[in-house]
Amino acid sequence: MFALFLVALLALTAVAALGVLADSGLRWWSAFGQLQRELARTAVVAPLPELRPIASLGECSGFGRGGLRQPVKALISRAA
Repeated sequence: MFALFLVALLALTAVAALGVLADSGLRWWSAFGQLQRELARTAVVAPLPELRPIASLGECSGFGRGGLRQPVKALISRAA
């Protein structure tokens, strides 16, 4: 009897989850369609913002292992 209750509870939970996902999907679909209609009606007046300039090959971009401008001096400390 308890197993039947668990199976029914699992089935109800699955149906509820599918309902929520379907509702969310329909809302996204509707919002996307409305956005497309609004963009088709209006022209873009403001220009797009300028992007940051691309770093040249000689500069260190921060993502690679670019060379340092000044060598790092190692400090050696000796414990007593």
